[in-house]
Amino acid sequence: MATAIETELLRLEDERCRAAMAADAATLGRLMAEDIVYTHSSARLDTKASFIESLTSGRLKYRRMHRRDLKITLRDGFALLTGAIEIDVEVGGQVRHLVLRYSNVWEKTATGWRQVLWQTTPIPPQDQ
Repeated sequence: MATAIETELLRLEDERCRAAMAADAATLGRLMAEDIVYTHSSARLDTKASFIESLTSGRLKYRRMHRRDLKITLRDGFALLTGAIEIDVEVGGQVRHLVLRYSNVWEKTATGWRQVLWQTTPIPPQDQ
């Protein structure tokens, strides 16, 4: 059974995914830390501003996100969410289906939880 903190983190993670798919800059702005390190599976880095701009400009469009094998580990004001995720994303007019492992770190601040790190790595087809 999930703890209250785990339930809150799952709610925030669902909210973050919905906001990314909707290119909802206000919600992403509230959930992401100013100094977030956002690393895509291509190794491309984004800042908070550049990530949100890529969504609002339409250069990056998330179509579907489906998490699996989620594990939450709590550590002194931080939550580490790890697992696998399938993403359908449109980049430069081309739709890609990605199967990835991810690390997602949230920090507990005075004003609530903020996402401080996102890192993904492709899962090879033989391991999917």
